[in-house]
Amino acid sequence: MPTNNIVRQGFKAIDVTPSDSTDITGADANNPAALYVGNGGDVEVITLNGDTVVFHNVPTGTFMPIQVTRVKAANTTASDIVALF
Repeated sequence: MPTNNIVRQGFKAIDVTPSDSTDITGADANNPAALYVGNGGDVEVITLNGDTVVFHNVPTGTFMPIQVTRVKAANTTASDIVALF
């Protein structure tokens, strides 16, 4: 079990507009520490490691503790997404 867990807490938040070509930019070029999904659905992201994945059926009001560079528009049906830095 890892012993070097680092917990990042948000100090800045921005609305996310899903895009297939534009990365999320915000706090000093850091990637978001988490996403908040205000209106549930599917969320397609590119992770900090470069993996593209679709999270299906994310419930309304969910905090997603993932670091991403982009929320893609193609397969994202969720809305009111906020990136926490």
